[in-house]
Amino acid sequence: MTDVLECANCGQRTFYEKQRCLDCGNDTFCRRDPGTGMLQAVTAVHVTPDDVREPNRLGLASFDGTNIIAQLDDSVQVGELVSLAEADARIGTEPSVKLVAVNESDRNG
Repeated sequence: MTDVLECANCGQRTFYEKQRCLDCGNDTFCRRDPGTGMLQAVTAVHVTPDDVREPNRLGLASFDGTNIIAQLDDSVQVGELVSLAEADARIGTEPSVKLVAVNESDRNG
């Protein structure tokens, strides 16, 4: 999933599945493309499960107020524009996402 969930009542956005909106309690969400975000912070996890790369770089990005923590491509640095893409790793049976750099051509349309 590379979409964010937007509350159909108040418009609050979240990346992570919720039963109800944390702001208004509504239980109906719409899927939206998060667009482009800004990478805010980076860390690396050095002790990982057998099937996860080591070190595993993670990034925190802000997408118009929606904060997402995800795997991070090695070349992306704090302050760069990023977008969401499907990652090779999985969380349980669900595909996971990674943050990738936005190419100059992607920014211009």
